[in-house]
Amino acid sequence: MIRINLEERVSVMKKNNLKLLIPAFAAVLSLSACGGNAGVFPDGTAAADPSATVTSDPVQLPGAAVPASTGAAVTIFDYDMAQYVELGDYLGMTVDFEPTEIDDEYVDYAYMNFVNGYAEAVDPSLFVTDRAVANGDVISLDFCGKKDGVAFDGGTAEGYVIEIGSGTFIDGFEDGLVGVMPGEEIDLNLTFPENYQSADLAGQDVVFTCKVQGIITIDAILETANQNLDEGMDPINDEEDLRNLCREELIKQAAEYDRNNLEGAISAQLANVVTVKQEFPAELTSAYDALVMRSINNTAAYYQVDAETLLSNYGMTVDDYINQYSRPQLMNDAALYIIAKENGILQSDEEFRKSLEEYKAEYQLTDEELFEMLTENEYRVYFLEETTLDFLCDKYMDKM
Repeated sequence: MIRINLEERVSVMKKNNLKLLIPAFAAVLSLSACGGNAGVFPDGTAAADPSATVTSDPVQLPGAAVPASTGAAVTIFDYDMAQYVELGDYLGMTVDFEPTEIDDEYVDYAYMNFVNGYAEAVDPSLFVTDRAVANGDVISLDFCGKKDGVAFDGGTAEGYVIEIGSGTFIDGFEDGLVGVMPGEEIDLNLTFPENYQSADLAGQDVVFTCKVQGIITIDAILETANQNLDEGMDPINDEEDLRNLCREELIKQAAEYDRNNLEGAISAQLANVVTVKQEFPAELTSAYDALVMRSINNTAAYYQVDAETLLSNYGMTVDDYINQYSRPQLMNDAALYIIAKENGILQSDEEFRKSLEEYKAEYQLTDEELFEMLTENEYRVYFLEETTLDFLCDKYMDKM
């Protein structure tokens, strides 16, 4: 599959599969951390280890550790929400949102990401080995950096893909590889800058023993990429085709990114036009508290701790977390319910069943797995959120 990512500053944010389980949870409780040794890059980060396993925060789907309680579960569909909340002008809110513009800078970045990504997958049999390395070449390189004859952390790699002249490595490293023949081993005598991030290497003389495995041409990269095309995609014939593909993919991803951002902006403003007329029924608030608790327990179970331990790492108690997210989520859902009802977009039973089957098929879930996290009524609320936010997004997009 070919997937081209937007630049970090416009990183594509995918929808949470279960918004009902508090989307803010991932932001509040991001437990991922990165570490490593100082390496040979200008900013002092470590050289990538091709054998390393990259992990990310988990995406929780039905079928995770803590099951939902059995039974129907009380939801907003069991009450007349108009008795409890009143809405102001939800179509006239000032929404802070700017669509993403895809310019040549984005396309250049995506192009280089594509080239660098597929260069790592090129079979060595496609490497050019009958000429010397030139500035601008993409090469596969083995290297080992030593200080006083001892290899230092982060200074060794095999099959490392680098573009000569990119400025990825410290001064003198890439220039020293120009003119080197593939298969030739050379020593580069270099000095780390005085202001280098690693105190152990700053200002130090080092020797890099390097061996160029081969030069990776754009033709080899495109040949490799074409072997991984999605069914129905046209082959990428040349660099112009690749740039066009990058632009098309970025435009699609920007639309998805913008849609998610607009949903978030609308949801944030919606709270400002919702007024509580009377207290929600105790049974309903308890159901939302329980839903949030299940979310916490599920995430904690993934990390093999209990909820109290997980939240204590962020200076929160379970009660703090429930108080912070349960009632706002209930108010948000109540508002969306009223909007859906006013605009005739509440799902019929038939439409709900269709959504449920599509969701089950998309994530390849059995009925048992489907209902391990949410009850049927809670899924009905989830799809209400989806359809109503889509409706509001369309309305606000039409005004832009």
